[in-house]
This record gives sequence, structure tokens and C-alpha cells, in this order.
Amino acid sequence: MNRRTFFATACVGTAALSGCLSVLPLGRPDTPLPAVPDGTWPQHGANSANTFVSDVSAPPRGNLAWESATFTRWDPVITGGIVYTTNFDPSNEGSAIALDAQDGSEQWRTLLEGDGDHGRALVDERFLVAYDEELVALDRQNGDILWRQPLEESETGERPTYAPELLAVDERSGVVVVPSRDGLEAFRAENGEPHWETAGVTQQRVTPAIHDGTVYAVGAVDGTDSVAAFDVEDGTTRWTKALEQVSTSADPVATERGVFVVDGNSLGVHDPETGERTKEIGLAEIDGTESTTVAVDGETAFVANAEGLLAVDLAAETTRVLHDDDVYAQGFCIGSDTVIAMVDGSEYVSTELRETITVFDRETGDVQWNYVLDSFHSVTIPPILVGGAVFFATSSIGALAVLGDVDSNG
Repeated sequence: MNRRTFFATACVGTAALSGCLSVLPLGRPDTPLPAVPDGTWPQHGANSANTFVSDVSAPPRGNLAWESATFTRWDPVITGGIVYTTNFDPSNEGSAIALDAQDGSEQWRTLLEGDGDHGRALVDERFLVAYDEELVALDRQNGDILWRQPLEESETGERPTYAPELLAVDERSGVVVVPSRDGLEAFRAENGEPHWETAGVTQQRVTPAIHDGTVYAVGAVDGTDSVAAFDVEDGTTRWTKALEQVSTSADPVATERGVFVVDGNSLGVHDPETGERTKEIGLAEIDGTESTTVAVDGETAFVANAEGLLAVDLAAETTRVLHDDDVYAQGFCIGSDTVIAMVDGSEYVSTELRETITVFDRETGDVQWNYVLDSFHSVTIPPILVGGAVFFATSSIGALAVLGDVDSNG
């Protein structure tokens, strides 16, 4: 099924613009949000299951409130009205930083002297940062370093190639999972002590999902692209299932409905206990190298790829199209009644600037509001929703930016 046929047979939501339109102003804005943002986004994918769901409402309008004084291009984690972020660019000394979510003021800064790819997560009262040399836990209140756990050298004396940006944390057990070239390694969040390791899956390029006592990882098992399940407490293998054309961008999602994995141009749903594929839902045909993100909330799966933004009814196995043009598909977020994504907004706005952050009604596809991105180059932080605020960044900004219910700075 090609793109034209797919969109011709799907039910397209009405794209009725009913909100305000904003554009990035000149200069760095500095307007506090009207209230402290509630809700939480404690790790990549919003939670250990990678659902990309934040069960809160989007702000009623999306004007630019503030930008951080600190450069960053890495997804923040957020809870309790505080944004925890990093500036691991080599020119910025590799620090962990806490910002007030309402006004962007810096609360503390801790020098880690790291650079390059790294992962961030919140668990209990700790802010975890994993990078190529170590896993570090900082006190959320003041940034004090609670413990540092070096990532062990291999038997050959060379460090294995870790993928610290794929850090995943199980909120229930406090187990921290870090993928490496050789498999998975787990640590205890309370003290950083090594917990278990397994060589059951290698060559991982997406973040594992953790749900109900099981870690689900996508990579190579005995040289075959697969999805594999491991016990979160001891790392024992529960099952593995081969995939035909593994996605290198779509993180697995794990819920009571199953384990969701993009396989070629299909969304496969696997039984959490056995790994058997119980559903296979066709997606619009795309180049397998293109980015895809899957989000799941209850009976609905949302899929973003370069061809559009889709909502899939898992019970009826029907698909609605929320947006049928370009989507920045390396991340979007689901609210209690909205879907927020970076899309080509030329259908909704009368401006030469086409790239927008757009808020869709998750049931009808109606557009609630747009935010036009000035001098769009590349997205560095895709939209992250906490109550009353949308956090994001692009390369033309160079800092964390926040949209909310404030007067326009334009």
C-alpha cells in the first residue's frame, strides 16, 4: 500500500484552525508562565514504557514564554516544577543543570566534565546522567553528587561502546538499564551498584521499554534482528522473536495491550508473556531508514513518520489521519486530549514559514493552535508536554524554549 492509496482510504480529521498563531520573536523572551507546570516527564519516552504520554492538558494557547540562558540540545526531564537538563557540548564543560519550570531561572549547576551522547532520567529523589565514562546520580534538590559508577572496561582492556543515550529506568524497582555493545547492563538507582548484565541482545539503536517487571529491547539476537524480553530483576531471557525489517528509530512501547514494535511498514503488537505477534497493522509505505515514533495511550496507538501523523484504534484496527504532510518524527507527545507534534503547517497558516509546533485534538484531528518556527534548521528537542507548558528547542534557538498561556512577545 503506497502513500497515496493509504491516505485516500483513511478517515482524515478536520484541520480547522481554532487557536492562536504565534511566531518566534527577536531576542530572548523572559516571561514567566502563569502557573507552575504540573505533571512529570521523568525520562525519554515520558516513562519507562516509552508511551510518550503525559496525562495532562495542553495550554489553551502557545506563545513563547521563556528561553533558557543555557545552551542545550538534549531532552530535559521534568517533575515538581523543575526542569533537569544538561549542556554536554564540549565547549560548555558538560554540566547538569536545574531550572525553574515556570520562569526558567537556574536553581543549581553541577560540573560533570562530560561531552557527547548521554542519557537523563529521574527516579526517586535522584537525577541520573549516563555518559560514555560513568553513570552519575545527583540530588534533585541541590545538585550534589550522590554516587558515581564508572562503566567497566571490557576484558580486553578497552571500554565497550556504550549507548548511554538509551538509558531506561524502571520506576517501580529502581533498576537502571544501560545498553552497550555487548548487551544490557543494569544498576541500582539507590547506590549505583551493578545488578546484572546480559549479552542476549546487541547492536541496539532504540531505547528499551520496561513494563510490569520486564525489559523489552530491540537489536540483534544471534545475528538476527529481534525483539527480546528480559526479567528486570535478574536479566534472564524470557523470550525472543525475530523481526523482518527492524526500525532503527522507533522505540518499543510496552503496555497492558502488548509490546509495540515497528517492523518494516507494519506496527506489530506482541504478547508480553510469549512474544507472539497478536496484531499487525499496516502503515503508509516509507523508506525503512526514515524516522518513526510510536506512542500508545489506552486503546489508541499514534504513529508519526515522514508521511504523516496517524491514530490507530487498536480494537477496531482502523486508522485515522491527523496530519498528512511532513512530520518531524523523532519525537512527539500525547496529552489527555491532544497530540503535539512538529509538522509542516502550510495547510493551517498563511505564512512563508511552514514548520510549526501544532496541537491537534486527538479525537477529531482539529488544530487547536500553531506555533510557527522561525529560521527552522533542525529540531534538537521535540515537544515535551507537562501541564500548561510545551518545551522544545531547534538549532536556530540553541536553548530550551517554552510555550504557554502568555501574551505574545512578537
